Amino acid sequence: MNNINSIELVYGRTQIYTSPRMQKHPKLSRLIFKIFGYTSIGNWARAHVFIDRLKLLPLKDFKKILDLGAGLGEFSFMLSEALPTTSITALEILPERVNQLKSVLETGKYPNVTVFDSKIEEFGDNEQFDFIFSIDVFEHIKPEEMPFEECFKKLKPGGYFLVKIPNVNQLTICPDSWFEEHNQWLEDEHIGQVYDLNGLVDRTQKAGFKITHASYSDGWLSRVAWELSYFTAKGGAVLQLMFLPICKLIYHIEWLTFKSKKRGNAIQVIGQKVV
Repeated sequence: MNNINSIELVYGRTQIYTSPRMQKHPKLSRLIFKIFGYTSIGNWARAHVFIDRLKLLPLKDFKKILDLGAGLGEFSFMLSEALPTTSITALEILPERVNQLKSVLETGKYPNVTVFDSKIEEFGDNEQFDFIFSIDVFEHIKPEEMPFEECFKKLKPGGYFLVKIPNVNQLTICPDSWFEEHNQWLEDEHIGQVYDLNGLVDRTQKAGFKITHASYSDGWLSRVAWELSYFTAKGGAVLQLMFLPICKLIYHIEWLTFKSKKRGNAIQVIGQKVV
């Protein structure tokens, strides 16, 4: 694999363009970002997991990349900066997010990124990619509608597919009753949070992939950090920002110590199209 350490991957620089709160105070937002870095702890943590798994892939060899369920496009824009000669497609079907993606592209800073606002099935038959990834997206899709097979079809021979989703079995610390609002959101939104790691591996294999990596992430310490961030957010943006460095420190400690092969709140699998 190519050495990713020679590639600079910086997550979240476009937050100042996509966050409504930051858009209202651009100068202050740039200062906050410079001091604290990315301010959404959940997104920041999943970005670390993603970047860590990219070390397992020949990233510099990829000429065409698909971000499946791009959201605000922060992974697409991160890769755009790191791989300026690579063509990156940000697929997103929610109109509000599509508009936000296009507004970032209007800055002219990401000429190698294009937005595709339809499902993956709508690509032309000749459209194929070297790498397709989907980070915390498939849990929002009914299991029978998850596009594993379409991802296989849209990859070039030898291409890679990376999928990350929440584990169906979650580690928690505080009582569920303390997260009533969040749990209701999960019930409505996470209709596809049905797999443990073995289940995700099996589902990926059934689509035709050879599994090259499967792992857990997000253990007890990350849950501590997430719950602390969740509760401080209830106290407003200033309180949450004050606790942000503490939450990030807790995550860093976990990343240095997490070794579990049996449990974790997130699961990720990498498959290769071998034909």
